[in-house]
Amino acid sequence: MFPAFKEWRVVVEALAAGEQIILLRKGGIAEGRGGFDPARARRFWLFPTQFHAQREKTKPAAAHQFAAPADTADGLITLKAFAEVAHTAFLSDWPSVAALDPFHIWTEAAVREKFDWGRPPGLHVLVVRVHRLRKPVTFAATADMGGCKSWIELPYAFDEYPSDPALADVDWTTRRLGFGL
Repeated sequence: MFPAFKEWRVVVEALAAGEQIILLRKGGIAEGRGGFDPARARRFWLFPTQFHAQREKTKPAAAHQFAAPADTADGLITLKAFAEVAHTAFLSDWPSVAALDPFHIWTEAAVREKFDWGRPPGLHVLVVRVHRLRKPVTFAATADMGGCKSWIELPYAFDEYPSDPALADVDWTTRRLGFGL
């Protein structure tokens, strides 16, 4: 089995398009006492979800991501990309998190909600290098894939699916250096 990270479909689309290279996570309700564990996987599938009010919690510049048909229609899931973690950090001060605003599609209010949820205040930041599959993988969702949790397991080996980086090496390096993390 191989790890998959559950994230809003529009964020997965932004990552696969090279528009975003970070993930911000506090953890899901089902994460348990230990909360979100960013060290759980260094490589993972980007599993698109349709939970929550995604349109209201993303910046207007992300509106084009809503034009694409949902990958979760009729109980089917389509994997289009996987990510490799380049860096992780837990940011517990709001100014550091707010400084990441140019690097993601969430509204400030949505990020602040995540930051303040639970204790301690703060967010895990994952800087990721995303790889787009040359041919997406579609499968039927199962009950164990549901729920408010960040991580699930899938039977798809990364190396069995040819892929290309979402960003060219020079663009990836330039973007990553912009974080200062």
